[in-house]
Amino acid sequence: MNIARNDFLARRKHGLGGSDIAAIVGLSKFATPYDVWLSKRPEAQTEDEGDKPWLYWGAVLEDVVAKEYALRTGRKIQRVNAQLVHPEHHFALANIDRAVVNPGIAGRVWWRDGRLTTDRILECKTANGFAASVWGADGTDQVPEAYLCQTQWYMGITGARYADLAVLIGGSDYRRFTIEADPELFADLLTEATAFWKLVEEGIAPDPQTVADAQNRWPQHLKAKTVMATAGAARAVEELAEIKERMGELKDREDALKLTIMGEMQEAETLTDMGDPIATWKAQTAERIDSKALRVDHPDIAALYSKTSTTRVLRLKSKKD
Repeated sequence: MNIARNDFLARRKHGLGGSDIAAIVGLSKFATPYDVWLSKRPEAQTEDEGDKPWLYWGAVLEDVVAKEYALRTGRKIQRVNAQLVHPEHHFALANIDRAVVNPGIAGRVWWRDGRLTTDRILECKTANGFAASVWGADGTDQVPEAYLCQTQWYMGITGARYADLAVLIGGSDYRRFTIEADPELFADLLTEATAFWKLVEEGIAPDPQTVADAQNRWPQHLKAKTVMATAGAARAVEELAEIKERMGELKDREDALKLTIMGEMQEAETLTDMGDPIATWKAQTAERIDSKALRVDHPDIAALYSKTSTTRVLRLKSKKD
C-alpha cells in the first residue's frame, strides 16, 4: 500500500463518506451499519481492498468515464485532491470523483470557506451488464438509491447544486444522469449520520442486521453461560426448527425429482420437450488438492499452508436433549 493510499484510508476513519452514508441508512449492497461502525473504531485495522478486481477496474475505468463525460458535454472537469469536510459537522466527509468547472463562478475549482467554487460535481461509475435494469434512461435522475444518497451527501457537504453521475454499464452502455440537490434529504441523512457518529464515538455498536454482523460482534462464547429465552427468542427457535424440517423435506423431494430426470436421460447429454432443451446432464472435471494425502506425505508443507479458524455454530436442541 503506498503512502498516499494509506493516508487516504486512515483519514476515512475519522468521518462518514458517501458510501458510508448509504450503508448507515440500509441502502448498501456491500456493507451494513455495523460494518461501517466497526471500520471507524480506533481499534479497527486499516484495510486496503483496492486489489479486489471489481474495485481495481472501477478505479481504472473512472478516468475513462470522466473523459467520455467531458467529451460528450463539452464541460471542463478537474480533480479536487482533498478530503472535503462539512464546515459545521467534522464527521461529514466527501471525496468526490471530479468537479465540473462553471466559468461563471470561477475558472478553476477550489475548496474555499467550506464550499467548492462551482455548482456541479461529477461521479463516475461502472456497472455489470446484468444491473442495467436498475438504472433509468439516459438524461434522467433515476439512479440506484445508494448512489442517490451518495450524491446528495456530497452536494450537501460541498454546496453544489447539481451532481452529474456518468456510468458505463456492461462496458458499452454509457448513460448520464443529473441529480439536483435536495436540502431536506441531506438534512435527514445528516440527522442519521449524527446519531450514528455518536455511537462510534461512544463505542456503542448498532444492532446487527445480518447473521454475519452477529458472528462478527459476538465471535466467542462464554463457557457455561446460560441466558433465559425471551418469548420472541423462543418463538424464533420453534419457527427455525420448523423451517429446517421443511428444508429437509424439500431436499428429499429435490433428490426424487433429480432421480426421475436422470433415469429418463440415462447416457443422454440433453433432455428436450417439443424440440426445446429443458435440461442437460454433463460431466465436469475439477482438480482439487487431496489435503489428507498432503498431510500424510508432506506434513511440513501442509502445515505451512494451513490455518485454524474458529466460528460459532448455532444448533437447535430438542426438548428431549
